[in-house]
Amino acid sequence: MEIDIYGRNLNVNPKLRAYVERKMEKLDRYMPDIQEVRVDLAVENSRSDPEHTQIAQVTLRHSRGTILRAEERTSDLYASVDGVVDKLYRQIEKYKGRRRR
Repeated sequence: MEIDIYGRNLNVNPKLRAYVERKMEKLDRYMPDIQEVRVDLAVENSRSDPEHTQIAQVTLRHSRGTILRAEERTSDLYASVDGVVDKLYRQIEKYKGRRRR
């Protein structure tokens, strides 16, 4: 599984990179044969909101051609990563249920 991490309007430090990689490697337990995981981390600045919105987007490509995508927006980047992983777990369970039928 190849994990690509990109940052927009922020620098991805080694601590954040290690955290994201650790979370994404757990997805392999639930859905083997994942080819590529693309993680886009971004900070969105706005004048109306004094706290900056932290965005985590994950696009997952499976060897059978399935693409799963999730996005989470919070005020904390680590919480965004946790939320997007939870969304992907639900999508994987839904996908596996469809395949079994």
